[in-house]
Amino acid sequence: MTRAPGPKGTLIWGSLGAMKQDALGFLSQAAATHGDVVRLRFGPVIAHLLNHPDHIDHVLSRGAAGYDKTTRSVAQIKATCGASLLSSDGASWQRHRRLIQPMFQPRFLETIGPVVDSALDAMLDRWAIAARRAQPIDIVTEMMQVMITTSVRFLFSSEVDHARIERPLGVLLADTWRRIEALFDPSTLSPVFHRAAFKTARAEIDKLVFAVIRARRISGDRPDDLLSRLLCAHECEGTDRLTDQELRDAAVTLILAGHETVANALAWAFILLAQNPQWRGFDPQKIWFETLRLYPSIWIMERRAVMPDTIGGYQIGKGSSILMSPYVLHRNPNFWPDPTRFDPARFDAPQVAARPRHAYLPYGLGPHRCIGLHLANRVADRILSRVQAMFRLDVVAGENITIMPGITLRHAGAVRMTIAPPIG
Repeated sequence: MTRAPGPKGTLIWGSLGAMKQDALGFLSQAAATHGDVVRLRFGPVIAHLLNHPDHIDHVLSRGAAGYDKTTRSVAQIKATCGASLLSSDGASWQRHRRLIQPMFQPRFLETIGPVVDSALDAMLDRWAIAARRAQPIDIVTEMMQVMITTSVRFLFSSEVDHARIERPLGVLLADTWRRIEALFDPSTLSPVFHRAAFKTARAEIDKLVFAVIRARRISGDRPDDLLSRLLCAHECEGTDRLTDQELRDAAVTLILAGHETVANALAWAFILLAQNPQWRGFDPQKIWFETLRLYPSIWIMERRAVMPDTIGGYQIGKGSSILMSPYVLHRNPNFWPDPTRFDPARFDAPQVAARPRHAYLPYGLGPHRCIGLHLANRVADRILSRVQAMFRLDVVAGENITIMPGITLRHAGAVRMTIAPPIG
């Protein structure tokens, strides 16, 4: 069988340096130069980048049994989230999915509107004051705040100061990505070798989560939310019983996934609308879908080949790492004409029907597809609709807008925007 083509890189480290310097640029160029299956070497690690919908479907869906999550990236994510939906496989993953999935069914999602609106009302009131005073807002911070509030209220029926979550989670995510980029980190030998900042941030998150759990137990109230379901599983007998650690891991994962990914993408949506004002007032759902095409929060996924395979006519060795980047795939000109252009009309029905089914996968694919995708779409639609009805946002002149790929596709810093009433 034929070995896939790919960049040579340096003698010892291969393409590790290029990947660390500019991951998005490196992977995009590798796919453009070498095709749909690209062989990469990062020191002793062999990886294959896939950039065709059929190949990705094979790994994540049709042939998912031949690939697992025993990867370096998942091992590092476990240090933050533990054994949860993000990082587990097999029976453990199925158990967590079976427990949590009912909360994301339509009858529960119907209750999200008032939860979003209550958080939005406070934000829009602040914005009205800022508009009168001609004060810009930081759209990144604003979206993080409103999504933290919304997520914690919906999932746990609780109130938590957003700063108590946002700051330590930022530390955890940054350190996790640092460890993923490194070929070796001492923390892989023992958790005692984690950096002090990581340990402190993790302790702060744990303290917050256990305080919410303790308050629920003391109150005796059991509203039909995710925390009640987790506590029920924690207290039951049998195979579905959650240990203390599993209870914590599930709660932390849902807090992180429930706000970080949506908040980042919403900030990109408002930036893109400011840069492309002709799309203001367009269908908010299509604006959201096009934003996720250009800036998918989960911009890269990894699996491990548990047995030899052939993809696109190329040999995939047992143990090879498989990389799939929605960011790169969504900019593949074979499926997306003029791929860097912001064009929400790409999601009009005729254009959707004309594309390969799996050319668009911001929420992943197959059995591990994001459990919260319908929730994310509903929340984004609500926020985009209400904000556009009340305000016109524009990026402050000279503002530096920089992508920072990490665990999610974040912004490298604040992005200030001015606020004014909508035109017309």
